Amino acid sequence: MNIPDLLESIKLTEELALQNYQQRNGVVDYRLDGVCNHHFPVWNDNEPSYKNGEVVLTCKVSKTVKGQLRYTFQINGKRVAEKAIQQTFFTLGALTK
Repeated sequence: MNIPDLLESIKLTEELALQNYQQRNGVVDYRLDGVCNHHFPVWNDNEPSYKNGEVVLTCKVSKTVKGQLRYTFQINGKRVAEKAIQQTFFTLGALTK
């Protein structure tokens, strides 16, 4: 996977989490989080047909006290800033140059 594909996947994950939030809360605001999990394969460099594992990007949408929407990201269950997603994917081996 390259960087433009990753950026497109992040935007898609945000949109799906927002749709999930809107569907779960509907007309009455139950303050339920909207969640989207996106799985990315990690391939072995020596054998391109062998999958070495996967990286899970999770986006959560929740409403703040002031009524705004907050987007939080997790990679493999650990919270990460949106700006650090590319670097974390590169260190985990899911991103190629």
